[in-house]
Amino acid sequence: MLILRWARVGVQMIFFVLYPAIFSQAFGAIKDIATSIGKGEAITWTMFTTKLMILIIVTAVAGRVFCGWACSFGAIGDWMYQIGQVVQEKIKKKIPKLPDKIQVLMQKIKYVILLLVLMMCFIGRGDFVTKNSPWTVFSLITSGGEISDYKVGIILMIIILIGMVVKERFFCQFLCPFGAVFSLIPHLPFIKLKRRSETCIPNCTLCKRNCPVNMKLQEDEFREGECIVCGRCKYGCPKNNISIIRKITSLE
Repeated sequence: MLILRWARVGVQMIFFVLYPAIFSQAFGAIKDIATSIGKGEAITWTMFTTKLMILIIVTAVAGRVFCGWACSFGAIGDWMYQIGQVVQEKIKKKIPKLPDKIQVLMQKIKYVILLLVLMMCFIGRGDFVTKNSPWTVFSLITSGGEISDYKVGIILMIIILIGMVVKERFFCQFLCPFGAVFSLIPHLPFIKLKRRSETCIPNCTLCKRNCPVNMKLQEDEFREGECIVCGRCKYGCPKNNISIIRKITSLE
């Protein structure tokens, strides 16, 4: 599992350095589409639209691998959380974990945010979304742009960073509208993580405890879209029950 862990970190760093703005650009295409529909105009194909379609295809084939391996916002979340864990160990105080029901409920917030963003763009207020967006601030920071005029976005960005320190994948789980889009994309059954539940140790929850989005594979079909394909569920499994399957001949 050490190889998998460092491979993921390596991929995250490559995308963070070379392609930090893919998240903002691809989601920008979604906002542009909603704006065009609201105005009754033809949808224009841009470079951002191409990136969006690539991510949709990748997600349909391999699940939310972009979220788990390539999204710069997700990578920052992982790194900030690790910093938080080190600090908690140093001060010998642990932040209480969210109860499962609360965490699952909070994961629905991102769908509300997605709906609000689409509605704002549809009625022609996409500029308001952009002006006050934390990912706009992130894009400007990574490109060396000026952020002083984006005060609301800066405040939201700070809140998100604090959340990332205290809760693993805070933004991805609870606030990311793009994550909401990815979770709704049908996952073609060619490449996916699978748990051999029939050989699991009774009442073992190690994979769920390792999972950054607090889910157990094949436990709740309505939450399968939350999986970010990070492979953390494989860490330490005493039965080695988590594997990546490739279904080519069956759509079961």
